[in-house]
Amino acid sequence: MRESIKRLLDDESITGYAIFKETGISQSTIGNLRNGKRSIDNLSLKNAEALYRMTLEN
Repeated sequence: MRESIKRLLDDESITGYAIFKETGISQSTIGNLRNGKRSIDNLSLKNAEALYRMTLEN
């Protein structure tokens, strides 16, 4: 699950806005995850599930 989320966040072809629209996670949180200011380990279960669900759908 962690690796799938990491791959999603590292994929530069998917914008933060697109992730926001599909998951409802704020763009600032997505930006912080992408630039390392926030760790995947500290995600809420709700946000981790939303990001993982997006990896399964794409």
